[in-house]
Amino acid sequence: MKAQANGEETMLQDAVRYSKEAGSLVMELMNGPLRIHEKVNLSDLVTAVDVRSEELVRARIASEYPEHWILSEETDGGTNGERGGADPRPGYGWIIDPIDGTINFIHKIAHFAISIGIVKDGEPVVGAVFNPVTGDLYTARKGGGAFWNGQPLAVGRERELGQALIGTGFQAKDWHPDSVVLRQLCSLTGKARNVRINGAASLDLCHVASGRLTGFWHDGLYPWDVAAGLVIVREAGGVVSNRDGGEFALSDDSLVATNGAVHEALLAVLQSAAR
Repeated sequence: MKAQANGEETMLQDAVRYSKEAGSLVMELMNGPLRIHEKVNLSDLVTAVDVRSEELVRARIASEYPEHWILSEETDGGTNGERGGADPRPGYGWIIDPIDGTINFIHKIAHFAISIGIVKDGEPVVGAVFNPVTGDLYTARKGGGAFWNGQPLAVGRERELGQALIGTGFQAKDWHPDSVVLRQLCSLTGKARNVRINGAASLDLCHVASGRLTGFWHDGLYPWDVAAGLVIVREAGGVVSNRDGGEFALSDDSLVATNGAVHEALLAVLQSAAR
């Protein structure tokens, strides 16, 4: 079988190829009729382009890696916001977000990506995140380092929370006035340098890996939101945990990723605000 013969480096190169093919399709269709549909509410949207992108990537994997399982947002995510079958399985699997940052895509904001993560027995081992507007390609293989357009990545050097630029985001179900995320944002006021809400978790994780962000937190995530970004952050020297500070697993729905130096300080603020 192809994966067994050629290993995870070949899988990474194929993930890059699939993400770029999907990116070309997305850009081709971007200015046409998007056929927007609500999944949970007016903040949780899907377009026909998301579906076309996902179909392309799934078809490539099914053809070239028929022995692997596939988990993808539009096929496996359902329409009611529940996790359903959105958890990894044993063996090698490919976890796909065909357009991470759909609202940005709809509004023509150049912060969205095709995200492809590969896991083995639930552990992320390969990640490729491609922004088709900017051409930014983030890649990593477990034990092989993390890269941006072929250049090595490393997390930022900030040592204190007051020096840190932190990212976050809302799931659609959390976009309401009494959200925990809003309390956490208020608690960070004056403690962190500033906060950004960019709208695409996969790229935000890559920004932690590159040092553009010092840290990132988000609740309500799914495996397709983070599978690729996880290995990229870790290979760039970062730390990823759940909201309780335990090692992050793809079955967790809360994530905190940092350069490591500010991790405990950020966790303390987030945990205090969530009580």
